[in-house]
Amino acid sequence: MVVIGSSERSNERTNPFSGRERRAMLEAYLKERGVRGVHVVTQNDGPSVPWALDTLIRRCHPDALLLSREKSALARRAERRVPVVWFARRGTVSSTRIRWAIARGDPSWKRLTGRSVVRLIERYDGVRRIRRAYGRPAPASPRTGRASGRRGAPRSGPTGKVSFLPAT
Repeated sequence: MVVIGSSERSNERTNPFSGRERRAMLEAYLKERGVRGVHVVTQNDGPSVPWALDTLIRRCHPDALLLSREKSALARRAERRVPVVWFARRGTVSSTRIRWAIARGDPSWKRLTGRSVVRLIERYDGVRRIRRAYGRPAPASPRTGRASGRRGAPRSGPTGKVSFLPAT
């Protein structure tokens, strides 16, 4: 099981997509890579890290939590309740790198992830949303030739890394 945290957040630098959209991207990527048997769920941050952790444990009944080393404060709290297995982040896929490439207007972002994720980012108008969240001018829409006319443009959120659970 993979838990996507901060699922109530969207249209921010660190979470430009909704929890539902992030879940769909991860499921599509796992399928594209031939990974089977992984259940993906979303988790709201709620009012606090303890609340989120309690909710996660009640809801998912994990035998253990796998947490990257960047989640040390969360892991220390979780270790009181369930075994925690630490892992170092590896691999070439980085949502932060993808967002930065999109924000800079660098088309190489499409080579940083799977084709299924590229299609979903484009379907969700992700290039425009990310550029707005990073304070970059929105490129013209391929359909209208004008900058996006959406109401309530996303505001820039805090900077930092995308996490599976709320940062502490």
